[in-house]
Amino acid sequence: MRLKSLQVEPLGEGGWESPLLEFGHRTTMLFAANGSGKSPVVRMLASALGFPNNFRAEILEKCKAVVLHAEADEKQLTIRRALEAKNGLFYATIDFDGEQTEHHSEASFSVALFQLLGLKPPRLVSTKGEETKPYIATLLPLFYLIQGHGYSAAYRAPSSFITDQFAEMVRFAFGLNPKHSFEVKKSLIEEKGALEAQTRKIVAAQRVLEYQSRGVDNSDANQEALQRSSENLTQQIDGLRVSVDAKGTASSTLTELLRQKDVQIRARQLELFELQNRVAGIETIRAEIDGEVKTLGLNEEALGVFKSFQEICRAPNCGLFLGSAESYGKNLLYLKDQIKDLERNSQRAEIRAEQLEERLEELGAERQTLVDNLESPSASGVDQLVTAVQTLTKQLVGVQGELARISGLKNERLKLFALEQERDRIQDRIEGLTNTGRADHAFNDLRRKLRELTVKWMDMLDTTSVSRNVDIDLNLRFTFGGETLETIGSGGTSSTTSRLVLAIHAALLEAYLADKTRPFRFLILDTPKQDELHTADLARYLTELEKMCEANDAQLLFSSTEYNHPTAKEDKRWLPKYRGPEKPMYLGKRTDLLPVGEAGLAPDDGA
Repeated sequence: MRLKSLQVEPLGEGGWESPLLEFGHRTTMLFAANGSGKSPVVRMLASALGFPNNFRAEILEKCKAVVLHAEADEKQLTIRRALEAKNGLFYATIDFDGEQTEHHSEASFSVALFQLLGLKPPRLVSTKGEETKPYIATLLPLFYLIQGHGYSAAYRAPSSFITDQFAEMVRFAFGLNPKHSFEVKKSLIEEKGALEAQTRKIVAAQRVLEYQSRGVDNSDANQEALQRSSENLTQQIDGLRVSVDAKGTASSTLTELLRQKDVQIRARQLELFELQNRVAGIETIRAEIDGEVKTLGLNEEALGVFKSFQEICRAPNCGLFLGSAESYGKNLLYLKDQIKDLERNSQRAEIRAEQLEERLEELGAERQTLVDNLESPSASGVDQLVTAVQTLTKQLVGVQGELARISGLKNERLKLFALEQERDRIQDRIEGLTNTGRADHAFNDLRRKLRELTVKWMDMLDTTSVSRNVDIDLNLRFTFGGETLETIGSGGTSSTTSRLVLAIHAALLEAYLADKTRPFRFLILDTPKQDELHTADLARYLTELEKMCEANDAQLLFSSTEYNHPTAKEDKRWLPKYRGPEKPMYLGKRTDLLPVGEAGLAPDDGA
């Protein structure tokens, strides 16, 4: 975008206006004494570009609008911004290539101007964590230094509502991905929600698995044994069905079943005995740990009494016993964790003991049934056969049920494994979304370039007593040998701060102008603090800026009170041309327009 001309329209017959102020091809200079209205004119330009109307009441009461003529993409652009005070209401029109649009909000105006400049504003995260987008007023401070407080920080906007606003505006200006993209944040929120839901599924699956695995031996050896047992039981049942000597076969089968039942009973009794011993041992250990906890408590009480003696620890919170307090807390936490583990183990053992006792009762009843059938003189061969088949069938059902439980357990393990895999994938996606700034090679390259250029412009401004060890972090915070701009400014070195701010903006502009397609090709300096800058340093700085602008088809606008910078033929000087009470003014009534030759302090070069 190339600036062509600026004009202020008066409000009513007695209102203040300006002549048509044409921008120089390379340099535009406002040169006049303090109080002649240089800053209001510069702010008129910023206002036409979308900045808030931050003017004194008399200007708002006497100036109606500001009209900016420019060129964008070789097409004519006219912006007319209303200045009159109407409870802070925004109103502007944009005429681009013959098509006019009206805008009643800064947001609408910014969207339209960004669009015609070929810029697509990113969806960013506000300081409140909500979605927001940049305005022209948040981007323009990269190319516009406001008089006064604008020279005390690397970036100063009318309002700061975007998270890491300076870094985000630099990223936006240079066409880089945002640091805090709202799309990424939204995806991150969704992924974190999915992670929480997946974690709940995993916890539920773990509970199901733990419940189903109680008392189940799913080892390969046990599965093979159960499979063999199932096959043997099936063969025995089939053998009984086709046997010729039903009574003899049934009797021998019942005898073998009785033997197996005795083996099962002894095994369960042994397991129950071991569990009961384990529970008793756990209770003993728990009692010992309870004793240790009480001992710790007594030691802490004794320490409290010891600390109360002023001869030992005179000041409150003296920290003399801090290590002891931390040790007490750690030991107590460790012992309580041990108690929790013991309680869980004890509960599991007690549940298993109850299951064994119930199973022993069932086995005892089954054994007695077998004994009664074998010893009863009245039992016929058919009765014994039926009993043998029933017992074998019950055992077969039990074995098959155990195999089914093991199979179900395997399925639950597979489900749990699949859920955990999906959780890992979600975590990988979250890590990818939260890792966006760490591998940002383009932004890191820009930071390195800005370091080099900042040092170059610091030397150009003869910035003394500041380290050239410049560091720029991911939030675009500049430090000089570890010192920030705020630290340097707080030490009473405001001249140094101004030089550093000027160096940073020149570095930003030089890096920005390297790409010929970028639209903002100007730098506006609203009266640098010349009392804090040597004339020679300011002259050298402005001369180098002019060379850079000329080489990159860019424009420089600055105002000056004391330093009369020389201008070339295609440059422009804006001088005050209205009669004022004490000195010529930049804004005034049409009837106060000075004749040619009387306006300002010097001839209007290039006019």
